[in-house]
Amino acid sequence: MDDVVISHLTKNFGELIAVNDMVLDVPAGSIFGLLGPNGAGKSTTTRILSTLLRPTSGTAVVAGFDIHEDPVKIREITGVLPEEANHTVYEGMTAYENLEYFAKLYGVVEEAIEPAIQELLEFMELWDRKDDLAGELSTGNRQRLALCRALLHKPTVLLLDEPTAALDPVAAKRVRELILSLSEKYNQTFFINSHNLAEVQRMCNKIAIIDEGRILLAGNTEELRSQLRGKQKYRLLIRGNISSAESVVVNLDFVKSHESEVDTIILEIENPMDNNVKLLRTLLDAGVNVVELSEDEATLEDLYLEVVKGGSQQ
Repeated sequence: MDDVVISHLTKNFGELIAVNDMVLDVPAGSIFGLLGPNGAGKSTTTRILSTLLRPTSGTAVVAGFDIHEDPVKIREITGVLPEEANHTVYEGMTAYENLEYFAKLYGVVEEAIEPAIQELLEFMELWDRKDDLAGELSTGNRQRLALCRALLHKPTVLLLDEPTAALDPVAAKRVRELILSLSEKYNQTFFINSHNLAEVQRMCNKIAIIDEGRILLAGNTEELRSQLRGKQKYRLLIRGNISSAESVVVNLDFVKSHESEVDTIILEIENPMDNNVKLLRTLLDAGVNVVELSEDEATLEDLYLEVVKGGSQQ
């Protein structure tokens, strides 16, 4: 079952096409990452899914509810962390009062409000700041408070726009741990906008890459990374003069590309299972002092750069 189903969604702002005929399915219980550069259409997509914006055409269904027919219901069962969320808390209210106010708006039962607020504030290491005015909190702490607000009512789907923006590395790690924990414990669906490739690779089991409003590629994170296996690169560590190794590899027809980094040559090798041994034998016969030949693991960054570059040339 899919918790988010997007059907030919388009959003125009005058002549600008922010979202371009998007078709996308997000399975229930998944941690989904929508990756793309600034201005790619990520935030516009989230605003449409949260019913804050109406699309120019097309539709979407969130947890079984259509954005055109059931906008109020969608707001009840989603948790939203908007772009620059640290600016969306009420600065004249304390951290606790902010969460208490929104818990009542969301219809959280009275006896569950205090335990829910305490659990979230403690996890975010904000419990000792519960009586501080939100306006007196740092940017990062306001971001954490806004995330607590989005999680208060245990929503079915969470729409998070750059959830670790403005957070220090320790706080960002805690947010990632919280998302992974909630996904496992409550089977909640997370729809996360990000341009942080490393973060998405740590958290998300499904991704889509968007650029100029178009989905260029979508699927399971590991399956998409495996598409790069045919172009897998290897790192050749050399002791001594690296130029002697370069003069060898440049003449090998199964070496499709190479680049040097101090004492290392990064190689793209055709049919590595057959040719890696030939490479090492040729280097050793030439007197090159090879320390190590290792696989350069394909990353989400490799996939992202390849897809976005290819999309921009179409």
